[in-house]
Amino acid sequence: MTNRIIEVVTFRLAQGVSREAFLKTVPASSEFVSKMPGFIARRLSESEDGTWLEHIEWETLEHAKVASEAFMKKESLKPMMEAIDGPGAKMSHNRLYVSVG
Repeated sequence: MTNRIIEVVTFRLAQGVSREAFLKTVPASSEFVSKMPGFIARRLSESEDGTWLEHIEWETLEHAKVASEAFMKKESLKPMMEAIDGPGAKMSHNRLYVSVG
């Protein structure tokens, strides 16, 4: 059995972007990723210090990479990308070994 992949992105919002303004950009990105091959689930959360965590589960690493490349090129997702402090964002792909619930 192949382990699923968890894509984790940590980021902060760009200077001057409010939580409310950022959250208005999220539906377009959720619609986009949910239609990508291999998509399983997405969670987006914010810590008390303003760091955001995006957690996307994919069937394979290839699915995650294809989606990430397409995401960066999608015109309708530019508002979300512009709302994020790009240089401070970090992404990793991790093999899933345990999932409960």
